[in-house]
Amino acid sequence: MVNSDPTIHFVHDCLVTDDGAVMFKCDTDSTKWPWLSLHPAHSIAVQSVNYFASVGASFVAGRLDPQKWSALTSLQWQTFVHADEALPATHGVMDPQPDPDKADYAISLFNAQGTPVYRFTGVGVVFQNRDFKSWRAKARAEIMALPEPDTFRYAAPEAVGALHPVESFVTELIEKKDISIVRALVTSATGFMPSHPYHDGSGDHVNAGHLCDAAQQAAHMLRHQTGKNAAYPVAGRVNFKRYVELDRPFEIRLENHLTEADRISMSFWQGEYHCADLVLQY
Repeated sequence: MVNSDPTIHFVHDCLVTDDGAVMFKCDTDSTKWPWLSLHPAHSIAVQSVNYFASVGASFVAGRLDPQKWSALTSLQWQTFVHADEALPATHGVMDPQPDPDKADYAISLFNAQGTPVYRFTGVGVVFQNRDFKSWRAKARAEIMALPEPDTFRYAAPEAVGALHPVESFVTELIEKKDISIVRALVTSATGFMPSHPYHDGSGDHVNAGHLCDAAQQAAHMLRHQTGKNAAYPVAGRVNFKRYVELDRPFEIRLENHLTEADRISMSFWQGEYHCADLVLQY
């Protein structure tokens, strides 16, 4: 996710300590960052804060090389504020990174009262020995060769915990023998601001924020089906294996027993490719 105005920064007043930690403050202006109007534990807010805080702090620390391709391969997070009146993060710290060749990071964020809001631990990879640009073009072309859907029936926004139809990315649950399935579709036309009220990005692929948002929507329906409340996840873990492309459907398989909806495991598939695995804890 990239803010459309490169002069706007989510982290500011940064300080790099002697051991390499980065202390920073967070912008709290929801006119610049519309997702700040969401509950802090909402998946869009969680993933947006993770991206902008980690990238901003990493640049300040000199950990990002603009001449190299890098990607997030794994992310774990916890959310600590779940009351209706929960306050957003106002400041945080990125832990020291002793190995400059790694793209790993760990960040803790707090609200104005000093209460923990998030803890993120990310693992990344730097593509130093691969022609990433050529690989990316080939992988994308293979998925884009699949037929574009003539129609796609999204679940109603109220069924997935959203307010507006454009926010729904998934179909209603499809029940199979041991799992529940949803189909999902994020389009370049409606998946980003200004068409979408919260998601931003480069428009090159389905972002981590989109995937986690779709996962939360699927989990919302499954929890409703099993009589659980509509709480936001308290923790999650996602492993990325392959980019999911825009404008072509993908499938989310909810691989849990329906009586165990407090911990929901999912896998993401597009074409014949296994793209990601995700677990949400409630």
